[in-house]
Amino acid sequence: MTFDFEKALTYISKDSQWGNKLLAGGGLVLSTFAVFVFPLLSTLSGSFLVFLLTFIPAVIFYILIWLAISGYVCETANRRINNPEDYILPDWSNFGALMFLGVKYTLGYLLYLLPVIIFGLIFLAVCIFGLSGIKEHISSLNVFGFMFLVAFGALLMFLYILTMVFLPLMMTNFFKYKKILSFVNLKEAFLMVKDNAMNYCFLILLFIAVTMLCQIVCSFLMATLVGVIFIPVLYIYIYYVIAEICAQFALSKEKQTSEN
Repeated sequence: MTFDFEKALTYISKDSQWGNKLLAGGGLVLSTFAVFVFPLLSTLSGSFLVFLLTFIPAVIFYILIWLAISGYVCETANRRINNPEDYILPDWSNFGALMFLGVKYTLGYLLYLLPVIIFGLIFLAVCIFGLSGIKEHISSLNVFGFMFLVAFGALLMFLYILTMVFLPLMMTNFFKYKKILSFVNLKEAFLMVKDNAMNYCFLILLFIAVTMLCQIVCSFLMATLVGVIFIPVLYIYIYYVIAEICAQFALSKEKQTSEN
């Protein structure tokens, strides 16, 4: 199976309410930035208390909305994987369920990144300890210690790259099952890659292409104030595209299995 990129770009149009759903999502993204106008205006009062009273609710609002948006993307991808002939996009009305799914996605994502986070914190601690030692004993700089830091940094970079390479795979696994542990279920995830490596390479390339396309379009939209307002809508649209290409990858393995 080859990816149908044109379908990924246009499938949402088969839902008669796609425009309203797209605009609603864009409005939510826009609201997460607009809400911080109030903390900025509160700085004019010169009161730190007033700033906190506006900033903290803004942060909470930002987190809750993005949890719902994450859940919405997960629900969209899950529907496309499990009901590929159904092109009806999820509604935004069931906000609580979307936020709950967004929480599960976030926890799974953090669990997946845990090795990188732990190694990163260890590397940071080693660097701080090493630099403080160098500052106090500059004349006795340990070459071996420096080489160790370089090797540790290279290992951390390799781990980060490896984690990012397989991130679309683990995301797709979560989209399919909507379970937190799906983000770290390597056995289940790699079954999708077994004898399907070429399609996964296409998936990574499409992720990169979609990201670059988004950045290019955003750069043009930023040229005008009206264009800036439409950037949140573009982001929701890109999320629809990502949901579809992840679904196509998951379905490519299912189709391959059924043929065998």
